[in-house]
Amino acid sequence: MGYEVTRINVERLRVVATLLVGPLLLGACTTGGSTSTGPTSPIAHPGATGRIDLSLLRGRIAFSGGPPHAEDVYIINADGTGLRHVTSDPAADFDPTWSPDGMRIAYRHQPGNDLTTDIYVISTDGPGARNLTTSDGVADWGPAWSPDGKEIAWNSDRGSPGTFRGHLMRPDGSNVRPLGADVWVEYPAWSPDGTKLAFMAQTPEGSENYEIYTVKVDGADLRRLTNSSGSDGWPAWSPDGQQIVFASVRDDCAFSQASGCKRTGDIGPYFSLYVMNTDGSQQRRVSDAFGQIADWSPDGRYIVFEGQNGLSIVQANGSDLTTLPTGVSFSGFPDWTS
Repeated sequence: MGYEVTRINVERLRVVATLLVGPLLLGACTTGGSTSTGPTSPIAHPGATGRIDLSLLRGRIAFSGGPPHAEDVYIINADGTGLRHVTSDPAADFDPTWSPDGMRIAYRHQPGNDLTTDIYVISTDGPGARNLTTSDGVADWGPAWSPDGKEIAWNSDRGSPGTFRGHLMRPDGSNVRPLGADVWVEYPAWSPDGTKLAFMAQTPEGSENYEIYTVKVDGADLRRLTNSSGSDGWPAWSPDGQQIVFASVRDDCAFSQASGCKRTGDIGPYFSLYVMNTDGSQQRRVSDAFGQIADWSPDGRYIVFEGQNGLSIVQANGSDLTTLPTGVSFSGFPDWTS
């Protein structure tokens, strides 16, 4: 599956294979624990200006970090203080999503091969991780907690091995049911009003191409929002429900003929962050820095994202690129709550 040899970030090791070869079914594993780790010297994102005063930022950011294939879930205050180690496991715990009340985190768990992936939930003060999907031989991942706290959406190949569909369940793992839309679904993200999901999907053009779609929670009104030369993925709604941030490889020189096209210098594509209106209009690049999985601050003024050297924050307009020092190697999968 063509993993990158050098480290750019831990999820790119998975995502390059996902986008260029096909779905790579990885997940996370958890047994709780509430230890802390000591700080390390942060590596600034290339081009970082450091102009955002982190001390003014509010809220908490859940993220994943640590050695590849042995990541854990962490929490840090948005100002860079208060690092907490939420899970502790020899396997991988990643892809966290906050409950709306900030008391629990659902995440992806993988103790073995790709088909051991399940969705787990844990209290933010740990321990007590619980397996919600308990499905042997099935890939369950990409959890997203609904704004009202009553549902978790995720993608699974249950019932259709190798083909991902959207599913819903209650936070205790009950009332599991498929999302009505008969379409490929990965990394669903709830609209702030809880009526729609945005997600990335393989398109009819081929399994190596992903675009962004939205659909109502009942499966109606499926809409394709992007149609770029390269894959688009990992959507996240702005708090006001007016915009969606996503990652795209459209600026990579393999997909763009522009004189300013981008290269990673590695085997993987160059991801840039874009923002668009929720109807797909006015797609515009936020920053030309490498950026992948992203989320908005609760007030909508900032975007945190997974960059080449960990987590970075920019103004919503893409200015003032600033490194967020987590003290954890290879930090990614940020999810920002109040």
